[in-house]
Amino acid sequence: MESKDFRETYYRYLRYFLAKDETTATSYDKYMALAYAVRSELTDNWIETQKKYSNRNVRRIYFLSMEYIFGKSLRNNIINLGIQKPIEKAVPALGFSLDEVYRQEDDCDLGNSGKGRMAACYLDSTATLGIPAMGYGLRYDYSQFQQNIQNGIQSERPYDWLHRGHPWEIIRPEYTCEVNFSGGCVPIEAAKSPGLYRWNATEQVHAVPYDVPIVGYRNNVVNTLRLWSARASEEFLSDYANHHDYVRACEEKSQLGRITKVLFPQEDVRRSTDLRMKQQYFFICATIQDIVRRYKVHNSDLLDFDKQVVIHLNGSRCALAIPELMRILVDVEKVPWERAWRITNNVFTYTSHAMSQDHIESWPVYKVTQMLPRHMQIMFDINQFLLDTIRSTFSSDPDIIRELSLIEEGEVKRIRLANLATLGSFSVNGVSRVQTDTISRKLFPVHRRFFPDKFGNITAGAAHRRWLLCVNPALAALISKTIGTSWTTDARCLEQLEQSINNRSLLQKLTEIKLDAKRQLGRHIEATAGCHVDALALFDVQIGTIHPSKRQVLHLFHILNDYLRLRAGGTVRSPRVHLFSGKASPSDALAKQIIHLINIVASIVNNDPEISRSIKVAFLPNMGMSEAERIVPAADLSEQLSTPTFVASGTFNMKFAFNGALTIASRGGTNVELAERLGETSVYTFGKSVEELQTLHAYKPYELTEADPRLKAIFTFFDEVLSSFPEGNAVYPLLASLRDSDRFFVMLDFDDYIRQQERIDAAYTDQWTWTQHSLQAIAGSGFFTSDRTILAYAQDIWKVSPQ
Repeated sequence: MESKDFRETYYRYLRYFLAKDETTATSYDKYMALAYAVRSELTDNWIETQKKYSNRNVRRIYFLSMEYIFGKSLRNNIINLGIQKPIEKAVPALGFSLDEVYRQEDDCDLGNSGKGRMAACYLDSTATLGIPAMGYGLRYDYSQFQQNIQNGIQSERPYDWLHRGHPWEIIRPEYTCEVNFSGGCVPIEAAKSPGLYRWNATEQVHAVPYDVPIVGYRNNVVNTLRLWSARASEEFLSDYANHHDYVRACEEKSQLGRITKVLFPQEDVRRSTDLRMKQQYFFICATIQDIVRRYKVHNSDLLDFDKQVVIHLNGSRCALAIPELMRILVDVEKVPWERAWRITNNVFTYTSHAMSQDHIESWPVYKVTQMLPRHMQIMFDINQFLLDTIRSTFSSDPDIIRELSLIEEGEVKRIRLANLATLGSFSVNGVSRVQTDTISRKLFPVHRRFFPDKFGNITAGAAHRRWLLCVNPALAALISKTIGTSWTTDARCLEQLEQSINNRSLLQKLTEIKLDAKRQLGRHIEATAGCHVDALALFDVQIGTIHPSKRQVLHLFHILNDYLRLRAGGTVRSPRVHLFSGKASPSDALAKQIIHLINIVASIVNNDPEISRSIKVAFLPNMGMSEAERIVPAADLSEQLSTPTFVASGTFNMKFAFNGALTIASRGGTNVELAERLGETSVYTFGKSVEELQTLHAYKPYELTEADPRLKAIFTFFDEVLSSFPEGNAVYPLLASLRDSDRFFVMLDFDDYIRQQERIDAAYTDQWTWTQHSLQAIAGSGFFTSDRTILAYAQDIWKVSPQ
């Protein structure tokens, strides 16, 4: 691409797409014109990629996820297309800087959790590896909420991320699908069970698709993410004939178009609201219809559907895809029931992110019957078929049957979506070795006993190009100068950095890059949190979801332990900047109290003129992908403290490691594998393991608190100072939960955690050795690329090859 041609393309979009010139264009107009110009550079590859898949009629992977967290796309697409240099050359003549334009883009954060970040990384890797894959999701009008902090307390406001336009999407109205709800079912073959039914639905919604390009890294491959948006159909509800009130009918009809209005926050998975259930089925119904339509373009026999199609379910919230495919095969395509079940069972693969029964979604049977009557029938039929098979071939033990059943008995019967996904898929995998073991031993031991070949582990990964090449270009350039550029497509090459572990020149440059990133972040901290920080201090970072299981309180107790020791005349060997960022679910009172407590501690520490020389604490509000990309390159120490029995994987630990941060980690999720790969000098592990916590009996946190003078001093200090803060007493329920029950074992792991922090303090005083360990972290992090994860899926489960 020539710079001159790109400038002409930019001006063409500015004038003829946006009807602006240089004098009237806003900063956002310039971003939009630049984004459209970049999109035009990928369009030919997008078309050719899809044509190649279609002409070859390849086996296709369809990745289903309710969440995707992409952040900003412009910089990433420019890098993946390999057009960064000509654009950097062209932009000065356009009268603005690239950084100015990058800041204008709104984050595309269509999710709340690590599953959404993981899904985005996986799509990036499928495109870079040339895997014939297509993602499906929902185009929420309001994505993850925006966070305000007032008097230290979180408040929320909606985030209308689409209100200024989204240049990366293309609407595809010709592929609109109809989604039905409610009504009743009429048997077509009354004498046959299970047989065909006609579903007379009373509510219809249109699913309109928007396609987003997923650009592979410099390989001319562009895959597709299809996002569905709900629109009310043009037919009035059936009671219009009774009242003939046109305005009322329009208002009632418009309510059905609300399905994709809001991304649900992280909440209790057993809270099955009508809108939440409709949202999940709307997504599934439109997606399965679209997959079947795409299959029929080049294939006439649906009996071979499983030879050409793999549908991957990213979590149990996608499990309704199984009865939906059965409905289409049996009721629409007239495939015999048992043959339809064999096809279905050979199509689906399922990734479980669960660590306990609390993480497994289930829906009341009566609600499903009202909303999706045909699907409830199909799930009863599937359940009967599976249990009859178990009884006849394995066992008729009532306990075994109860465990395998799709129906959870009780005062209110519920559908177990995880059981449905497990029994309806030919492969079930966990996302870390520890979590896969928990699935096998604790969550689905009976399933594992009868279907051992289904279960396996594929450790999660993160997109190392996004989180190193894109986020930290200075470090990426240093790595490329040292070992070449092969690491961008083969992260295992990062191991070659081990050979330069004593290269003083390299270590000095690595130190300078980290220090520059810390200075940049320090300016942002001062502008955002009003806290001046010293870039030479150890930047101790904990970011991500705020929740009691993430144990931000353990981090706070370390801060207060140091604070109280300093007040008593002690010393701190390494000055620290403790940085927190994350959002609490709007309905999670304890999580909100954690944020409040962080800000109270920050106020106490930062306003102490003596102690603030050694310790600073800051909370950065409105955590999202862009904020994380600003923080990760500057971190010296990454805090990964989640309770082992509550964390499935975790990928922030990998992103920090890509950027040379050392880690203090609990013994759960991917932390265990990270510690094995990077070594004890780069990962400081602490606390009880999953096995130890699962066998723990008669734990009394109050006695532990009374026996440890450090913990006792911290709680006494809170009792003395909280009343002096506005609404300070509001955090007492959080503190009481720690003393009374300590469900997440903060007190239990405190002592070991403090010992590891003391080791870290000592290590940071030797900057030469610390930087060596930082380089070792980068060198060992290559295993955790999402490329490795996707290759494992492709080779071991999906059975597809790069095209």
